[in-house]
Amino acid sequence: MSFTTDELIQKYFNQKNILISHQINSYNYYVDDIIPKIIQQYFPVHIKFSENDSCEIEEIELSIHKFRIGEPLLVENNGCSKLMTPNIARERNSTYLSPLIVDFNSKIKVKQGNNLIELKSTYIPNIVIGKIPIMVGSKYCVLNEKNREGECSFDLGGYFIINGNEKVIISQEKVANNMIQVFKNPKNSTKFSHICETRSLNENMYGIPKVSSIKITNKSNMYDNTLKISLPHMKQEVPLFILFRALGCGSDKDIIYHIIDNNGSEIDHLLLKMLKSTIDEGSFIRTEEEAILYLCKYINNTYNYTQTDEKKRAYVEDVILKEYLNHLGDNQQKKIYFTGFMVNKLLKSYLGISPLDDRDSHLNKRFETTGYLLGNLTFQCFHKIIKDIKNYITKEVNSGIWNLNKNYHEIINEINIHKIIKSSYLENILKGAMATGNWGMKMNANKQGVSQVLNRLTYPSMISHLRRVQTPTDNTGKLIPPRKLHSTSWGFVCPSETPEGQAVGVVKNLSMNCEITNSRTSETILYYINEYVKGFENIDIYQFNKISECKVFVNGDWIGFTDKPNELVSVFKQYRMDGLINNHSSIYWEHMNYCILISTDGGRPIRPLLVVKDGKTLYDRDMKDYIKKHKCKWEMFTSTIYDKNTYCIEYLDPHESSNSIISVNINEIQKKERKYTHCEIHPSLILGALASCIPFPHHNQAPRNTYQSAMGKQAVGVHCTNYNKRFDTFSHVLSYPQRPMVETKMMKYLNATKLPNGINVVVAIATYGGYNQEDSILFNQHSIDRGLFSSTFYRTYKEEERKNQLSGEEEKFCRPDKSKLLFPKPCNYSKLNEQGFVEKDTYVSGEDILIGKVIPIKNNKDYHYRDNSVSLKKNENGFIDDNSITTNSDGYNICKTRIRSFRTPEIGDKFSSRHGQKGTVGMVYRSEDMPFTSSGIIPDIIINPHAIPSRMTIAQLIECILGKVCCETGNIGNGTAFDNISVKNLSEMLTKVGHEKMGNEILYNGFTGEQIHTQIFMGPTYYQRLKHMSSDKIHSRSSGPIVTMTRQPAEGRSSHGGLRFGEMERDCMIAHGTSNFLRERMMDVSDKYSVFICIECNLPAVANPETNTYECKNCNNYKKFKKINIPYSCKLLMQELQCMSIAPRFITNN
Repeated sequence: MSFTTDELIQKYFNQKNILISHQINSYNYYVDDIIPKIIQQYFPVHIKFSENDSCEIEEIELSIHKFRIGEPLLVENNGCSKLMTPNIARERNSTYLSPLIVDFNSKIKVKQGNNLIELKSTYIPNIVIGKIPIMVGSKYCVLNEKNREGECSFDLGGYFIINGNEKVIISQEKVANNMIQVFKNPKNSTKFSHICETRSLNENMYGIPKVSSIKITNKSNMYDNTLKISLPHMKQEVPLFILFRALGCGSDKDIIYHIIDNNGSEIDHLLLKMLKSTIDEGSFIRTEEEAILYLCKYINNTYNYTQTDEKKRAYVEDVILKEYLNHLGDNQQKKIYFTGFMVNKLLKSYLGISPLDDRDSHLNKRFETTGYLLGNLTFQCFHKIIKDIKNYITKEVNSGIWNLNKNYHEIINEINIHKIIKSSYLENILKGAMATGNWGMKMNANKQGVSQVLNRLTYPSMISHLRRVQTPTDNTGKLIPPRKLHSTSWGFVCPSETPEGQAVGVVKNLSMNCEITNSRTSETILYYINEYVKGFENIDIYQFNKISECKVFVNGDWIGFTDKPNELVSVFKQYRMDGLINNHSSIYWEHMNYCILISTDGGRPIRPLLVVKDGKTLYDRDMKDYIKKHKCKWEMFTSTIYDKNTYCIEYLDPHESSNSIISVNINEIQKKERKYTHCEIHPSLILGALASCIPFPHHNQAPRNTYQSAMGKQAVGVHCTNYNKRFDTFSHVLSYPQRPMVETKMMKYLNATKLPNGINVVVAIATYGGYNQEDSILFNQHSIDRGLFSSTFYRTYKEEERKNQLSGEEEKFCRPDKSKLLFPKPCNYSKLNEQGFVEKDTYVSGEDILIGKVIPIKNNKDYHYRDNSVSLKKNENGFIDDNSITTNSDGYNICKTRIRSFRTPEIGDKFSSRHGQKGTVGMVYRSEDMPFTSSGIIPDIIINPHAIPSRMTIAQLIECILGKVCCETGNIGNGTAFDNISVKNLSEMLTKVGHEKMGNEILYNGFTGEQIHTQIFMGPTYYQRLKHMSSDKIHSRSSGPIVTMTRQPAEGRSSHGGLRFGEMERDCMIAHGTSNFLRERMMDVSDKYSVFICIECNLPAVANPETNTYECKNCNNYKKFKKINIPYSCKLLMQELQCMSIAPRFITNN
């Protein structure tokens, strides 16, 4: 029997919240690390008043101590507060927030004569500087193992609650920081042909990366090309050699030696030739001083602190040269080496010696998870908060009350600290971004759809939504490469699950055991590898051959060279195994540029793999037995800290995967000649959450798995255990869901066995009566009567009492008295009780009022109220399931009414198997008319044989045979992807239990009783009922509402609109020559209108046939007019043309 890793998989998925670990870990990192880092960057705030001589105060310093997070509180409008839980936030349309609490300390320095005196500091404790939304399930959430009252026991968390809505933040792809990347110029401009780009951000700082790029011009003779560099805060590109001189690299010889490899090769000579014209271009500037003055000319003059030459010079030195490659710190020598390497790489790529970088490779990309996206927004908010603090304090110092009695402590005290720091600012920005999905500060929101309402239709759709990843691309959709499945995404991104249509390949989902890293410090790594690295200070640039030794980069920071790369890599891996280096760190030996890249930054996808040593995996039968006998945690497998005997797992990211040889199957390692380094825990783990629930996906055509991944999100099932307590906008619940007979190993970890969304039905594949053509399905009426696929549909109507701030009118819930009601709706108010709601379990239909709500009218004798009630949607009906009446944070009442309606399958409803075989019900036959076997088994469903061959969904047939075996033997089948299962074995099992080996049956015709001449393939298959039901879509109308402007029927089912007679229908009628019918459709039953035309000038005239008055204002004609019939919309168009001084004339037969 083959060796399996099921125990290991179980340990992995038994970790807490592992399915959404990237959401929760990232959020915890945001609160624990990112916010303190941002506060540390901005505080203490120094406000200097030295320029204002009349002011006695020299400087004010505001610092922050003891940053902490408070509990989430619900504050009533009367001031009392209680602990908020996610359930309360949902019920009361509130936001689940916690305050950020800090202690402030202010120091004031005062001038007295020529002396500076520091006054006693003011300490102000417990100040709220802002509120942040709390992620449900994170370590700051009030829910814990014991207190989960009112929550679904399978709820994972990982989302936020904003104004009562559950919002999930979708991880975004972005370009990796601190990496040198060379591209062809994407813009088809002729100025530059290739660009070498680096986005620099120091790993210890938080902020927006600064882009520096070196460009090569695009001339016909390649030796005439020059190199230019574009720097942050500079207006235009400057010659490259000027930057080298500004950095302190004076002579041309120095600069050249920093660029070339210095190994005496042909390539070096070629590079020298290429650089000749660049040297000439920068030759007019000789010294560092001149270079800095040259750079001063090209500063972006938007900054008000660059007026004088001294200020400009200081700005170039302190800002531009400091921010250029800021991830290298302030070491100018490193910057010179790094710039030289950038030029070297650019020229080699330009000459075709080394390849261009791939933008779509996961080596060059990172995922921005929740924490980083919130961090970006918080960073921008703090920037604005600090600005406001400085402005307020400056204003207070110059013109505040403290000037009267010279009491310095009144500048910042416990009273005005709340004016200095507006605690609502951070809360409003974060709430606004999450509520709308437009990510960014109010005006320049550049990303749309970052936060979305959590899809709760089914449980798998919720998991999938929490594990989704987006690529921000241009909206034209012309670019195809980013949509393709990239080789580096193996094991990190699901190859099947992506939407069809315009978002294909742009929206992706994480694979089952993919996690995303958070930033870790690289100090420990630098400490451990220091002895193997030779720093730049020990190098003679004129003698040193750069290719003879390996360059070492840590998070993009070039720390030096090593002559023992093998040792460095093995020592690094040993320390990582021993737990001295974080196991999410990675080391990548890039042979093309002969350098070692060590990464500890956040946003890298990682996944666990089995370690292979000497042709064997460290995980063997002995370890398997050990795991069964002892309680082992997952952490014990990933390092040797806990137990040296249990280490067998290593986390790899896309970088390190490119250095590894990974076996797909644990049983194949011994057979192959290759020297494997790692092995997949199980090959099916490359699939995402939804594709993992498809049985035998490797026997299906690939697009079918993609279709099923989309349909699994629409299957009606049990989406959570507390659906009767939740007030979701709409939800479907299947009455009798069943666990599938053929399962995959992943399903139990995705709770698909506990919250199923389908039923095992007996399916025959046959043509029978002709009503199952084109993917239609025949249904057995008696199965439906027994409750097959019956479901309940819940819809919630929400309403709240609002107050009009301008007029002061307040709405209120009540049962309106129709006689005193202004403009009552033409609906039935009789079912309302005194409070204005309908009692539980009352039947309601189209014209009933659900929630009675009125606005009092002042100063009107006849009418006391104006109606503002909520009625049921026109084409819905059902029973009132529940009413929830609560108050929101402002003290106004909120009412939520949930309606339930029972649905049974009918013609037109959509069903699907788990293999993308979707179809609608074409006919429902009584069981007497259905075919039957000699033992009396009647199929529940008959599908058409033509659905199988062209779509190649062989897995459905295998599932059917295996299901049949399971029925007879009482087992659950295993349909996990890539597990070896042979149809031959299944056929033998079928024969053993007394069935035909291929799964065929002899059936008898239900209409005639005769035996059907051919054998029919029949057996149990798991089917899903999808949310698309014909009762929600059926639509017809004779007459109804019209649009005021065009007087044509309204459109759409929701507003009881007409059926569109479009261009194609019109063309068809013209082709048939049915002109009377055409006129009737386009005019008589739509917007017929009559106009009087002046016969003399052919323009529409003013006319009133009842009073017999006719007048043409244009030509003063009062006699000759002609009545014509045209559509009202045509008349409207003509009048709009007249407004533009175009006069359409109607030529009539007089």
